[in-house]
Amino acid sequence: MLSTNAFAVIALGLGLSAAGVCRADEVRADGDPVLGSLIEEALARNPAIAAARALEQAAATKGIQAGSRPGPSFGLLYENDGVSPSLGREPMTILGLSAGQEIPYPGKRALRRQVAEADAGLAAFDLERSRLGLVASVKSAYYGLWLARGLADVAAEQGAVWREVQETARVRHASGVGSQQEMLRAQVEATRVQALHAQHHAEARARLAQINALLGRAADVDVETPPAPALALAADARPADSIVRSTEEISPELNAALRSIERDDRAVALARREFKPDFNVQGGVGFRGALPPMWQAGASVMLPSKSRVKAALAEAEARLAASNARRDEVRLRLRAAVETRLVALDAIRHIEETYREGLLPQGEIAVQSATATYAAGQGSQVAVLQAAAALLDDRTDYLRLLATYATERARLEEATLEPSTGMEPVLMHGSTR
Repeated sequence: MLSTNAFAVIALGLGLSAAGVCRADEVRADGDPVLGSLIEEALARNPAIAAARALEQAAATKGIQAGSRPGPSFGLLYENDGVSPSLGREPMTILGLSAGQEIPYPGKRALRRQVAEADAGLAAFDLERSRLGLVASVKSAYYGLWLARGLADVAAEQGAVWREVQETARVRHASGVGSQQEMLRAQVEATRVQALHAQHHAEARARLAQINALLGRAADVDVETPPAPALALAADARPADSIVRSTEEISPELNAALRSIERDDRAVALARREFKPDFNVQGGVGFRGALPPMWQAGASVMLPSKSRVKAALAEAEARLAASNARRDEVRLRLRAAVETRLVALDAIRHIEETYREGLLPQGEIAVQSATATYAAGQGSQVAVLQAAAALLDDRTDYLRLLATYATERARLEEATLEPSTGMEPVLMHGSTR
């Protein structure tokens, strides 16, 4: 039978949301309190999230900066009539103060602010991508931890089988029925399983360190893995188009592409407005000592460079066209990635049923039969070896299949653009030999 930890790995498949994807700050572990607490702690403590959040806060100030009125200018002027200082004696000697203010053409400031705010909004999607990626990484490491511990339990059970076979070989050898070669072969297989057990424990330690690194805590902090009942993998009842639409809603890349279109559309409007002139008003006062003061006021028009503005408009329109194409490209890639994962998940569910209802029970019976026959002196050790090795491979593949299912569901929730490519090692039989 599969161990408690192995059953827990099976439960991971159902522990993923059958209702579909959701935002990273709304991720739920669906009945797994350990995973839920890990995700919550990671989102609160991970340095990458803290950095992305700080950058978002920094970007939020761009709109205020871009839409602010240009600062005024002030000047001090001294104009002397003659060689020696003559303020108050010569009417043309002036000590003057001046001030000026640039006034952009109406609408330019608002458009600049809107462009900057749209740029700043892209930082929010970077933060959301960091959140989704972190949640998926925590889940992947968690499933890897469950898998390693489950495989270690399976190896321990296999070791018990070989210890039983080893004792039978010893009894058969002592009674003159068996050979010394049978005893040695049983010892070799028991040692092989011990090495496999150690390998899985090392993998579990590595996964534990990975989880703790994502949570920003010491590498040796243990993660409890409570037992769970054996449950079948849950299929999402929604049609594929509905899942695709849900994924599009949370995809940071697609949302960023849509925001880029808004940004570039405003940039085109701003580039067209740049054909309009800006203005400047000035004023000043001049002091002539005992003579009456003087004052002046004026205004100027700052005409744009048409060649520069035309080039800027062409650039803005080209960027808008690129953003529209980028949106379509991201949508196509996202749909392909989601549909590929759905196909993979559906295949895993069918393969899992074959293992659960066929290969694993049949393998258990084959091992029990071969072991009993060998103990009764009517069978060969080779039959026991073949049956036990086949069962170990099937159990190993089965647990890896379940872990792959859980990981692919996590990647579906992550809304990544890259399709799945990692099924082949899971579906390959004989991975323990």
